[in-house]
Amino acid sequence: MQQPPEPRARASNMKKLMQSLRTLHRLDRTLVARACALLSMAALLYLMWPSAEIARLAMESTLR
Repeated sequence: MQQPPEPRARASNMKKLMQSLRTLHRLDRTLVARACALLSMAALLYLMWPSAEIARLAMESTLR
């Protein structure tokens, strides 16, 4: 049976975890912001597509 790690090993693992969390927190967020903006624009286009299609059809029918 495996024994639990020593307190020093636990502290070292916790220190490594905290350092990695700090580096994740400091990352540049422009890429995430751009991805979110792109997804929200795609969602708006998806939601507004039927109304845009209806508007185009209405304009075509009035021009005929």
